[in-house]
Amino acid sequence: MLKRILIVDDDPNIRRIVAMALTDDSPYEVHAVSSGEAALLAIARQPVDLLFTDIRMPGMSGLELVQHVRELDPKTAVIVFTVSPEDLTPERAAELQIDCLLEKPISPERMRLAVDLLLDPIKLLPRPSQRLAPDGTLPPAPMPHPAAPPQPPAPKMSPPSSTRPVPPLPKQSDDQGAPVTLQLPTGRPSWRGRTYSSAQIHAMRLALKEIVMEPDVQCVLLADISGIVLTHWSRRRDINVTAVAALAAGNTQALAEIGRNLGQRQLGHLVIHEGPEQSIIMVTVAKLLLLIAIGPTVSLGWARLATLRACDEILHVVRDGSDKEH
Repeated sequence: MLKRILIVDDDPNIRRIVAMALTDDSPYEVHAVSSGEAALLAIARQPVDLLFTDIRMPGMSGLELVQHVRELDPKTAVIVFTVSPEDLTPERAAELQIDCLLEKPISPERMRLAVDLLLDPIKLLPRPSQRLAPDGTLPPAPMPHPAAPPQPPAPKMSPPSSTRPVPPLPKQSDDQGAPVTLQLPTGRPSWRGRTYSSAQIHAMRLALKEIVMEPDVQCVLLADISGIVLTHWSRRRDINVTAVAALAAGNTQALAEIGRNLGQRQLGHLVIHEGPEQSIIMVTVAKLLLLIAIGPTVSLGWARLATLRACDEILHVVRDGSDKEH
């Protein structure tokens, strides 16, 4: 059965552009309406798998619409897009369980990527048996079933252009649902005005590939030190990554302050919380925060080394971007 998408925007040109981007050679059934009130009527008649809504609209706002949709069906995936990202605070996004925030103007490729990650992540993923080859690439995938969309070519380890999709992630079993969500505030100021391009965030995701391909890694989250999510991946849709990022940022800053009060001259950058069902690794690098949650079958020693390797690659990405800016 085709996945259903509902686009909500009072601007007819925006509705047309988004609908064209999401229907062009896609496996989705796309509908569009001009208001939050019309969207609720449409959803009451037939539920949707994904709501793609503007925030500022006459009458019912996009956030009010999301609140009503959450009451009707908490499992509906939600993407909001706006010319004013400040309209959505991290606290409000966490409360409404919004999966993705996109800033206008946005390219059709990026819209499709966000939608595919939420509704059709399998076509972006390699088979579970695939592992990295010595040169850092994925082995060739077998030919897909004729009815399935073609697999994208395996990415190289060098940072690609901003129109390329994010790196493949491990395929999930049916009982895990569609876990992948994404927030890419590209070009938005983060800690002390630092910004990251689409190519940089893509390269950072490539740096995390070794970790996310491990079967019992449960969540990987990359944010800036103030708690703004850059990108994340998880096996479960019920993880509120916005809240997790905010808590991790607060915990990191609290630990740093504790260290200063205890007389530490050089503050630590890696924390491990080990538990019987799940262990959490948090590490700071270049004013970024990386959080990794692993299950009991993952070696903590391997996870620590893989995390440090990923941090080294992320640091190179940040430094290369800084050099280009100057």
